[in-house]
Amino acid sequence: MKPQQAIDKLTSLKKTQGWQIVEKVMDQEILTASFQLSENRDMTIDEIHFKRGAMWAARQLKELPDKLILKYRNDVALEVETKEAKKL
Repeated sequence: MKPQQAIDKLTSLKKTQGWQIVEKVMDQEILTASFQLSENRDMTIDEIHFKRGAMWAARQLKELPDKLILKYRNDVALEVETKEAKKL
C-alpha cells in the first residue's frame, strides 16, 4: 500500500463510529485504572505497575492512528524530496 493510501485510510478510520467507540472505551479504562490507583492503598507494587502499564497501553492505542499518519506523511515527504534530488 502506498503511503498516501495509508494516510487516507487511517484518516477515514479516525472518523468512524467504531473508532470513536474504541477511544471512549480506552478513556474509560484509563480513568478506571487511575481511580483504582488512587483509591486502593493495599496494592502490591506489581499491581501498581500493571495498572500503570494498562494506562500507558490504552494511551498508545488511542494515539496509534495519529502516529501512523505522521509516519506515512514523513514517508511521502521523503519520497518527494528523493524525487526532487534525482532531478538535480
